[in-house]
Amino acid sequence: MAQTHSDAEGGSAAKATEASPRSDTGFATKADVETLQDQIRELQQTTKYRSLFLARLAHELRTPLTSIMGFSEILLSQEKITDAQRGFCERIQSSAQQLQSSLNQLSDLARLEAGETKLAQQEIALGETLRDVLPALTRSADKKRVRLRSAAADDLPILVSDRARVRLVIYNLLAHAIFRSPEGAIVMAEAKAVPDGVAISVTDEGDPIADPARIGILDADDNSNTGELGLSIARQNVEILGGSLTASNGDGEVQLTFNLPLRQT
Repeated sequence: MAQTHSDAEGGSAAKATEASPRSDTGFATKADVETLQDQIRELQQTTKYRSLFLARLAHELRTPLTSIMGFSEILLSQEKITDAQRGFCERIQSSAQQLQSSLNQLSDLARLEAGETKLAQQEIALGETLRDVLPALTRSADKKRVRLRSAAADDLPILVSDRARVRLVIYNLLAHAIFRSPEGAIVMAEAKAVPDGVAISVTDEGDPIADPARIGILDADDNSNTGELGLSIARQNVEILGGSLTASNGDGEVQLTFNLPLRQT
């Protein structure tokens, strides 16, 4: 009986040993969980500080940049300047506009990382929205002699969504299309009704996209993709609005399309 009792105790101990979580057998211990929680908190704090830094940086640079652009505009309006001086002023203005675009993207990224996802519920006429966005990109399009076009279907329903975010997505897709278009190309923005809502597409005549399935997804280890920041911001905003962003390569053209529900949830 004593031997049987000992065997039973040994069996119970063996079972207890097997059930106990141990790090060397692939189970997470309490210490492992606490370490992971500390790392998550540290990562969240780092992200918060980075977002605050980006927002502050964009704010501090915006005021002097606006002054530079204003003064260059004044100088260009003067008649008594030489061709060389005019060329210098145009170069200053062009660089300032490029920097302003980068600052706007930094501000957008900071807001997204800070979790500012409060959405407005506004009625949006997409045809009118497309026409309103185009003038903001006219100058960058003219530099490359790219022609901007827009079209909206007659049966296009009214969209109820966040107007500012929808405009931002359209702007970023058009800016990306202009950037990648060859000189003299056409960039077309179109809106149409689809069974589940609306679809807004931007088509350009640039080179095919290497991996359409990863459009708008940044690779943190790839330092050559800084030009894709606007697409990443667009994708995140589309997802916040309850939609999706896709890309496709066609015959001599590339089309980016984002779909939105008629009313965001």
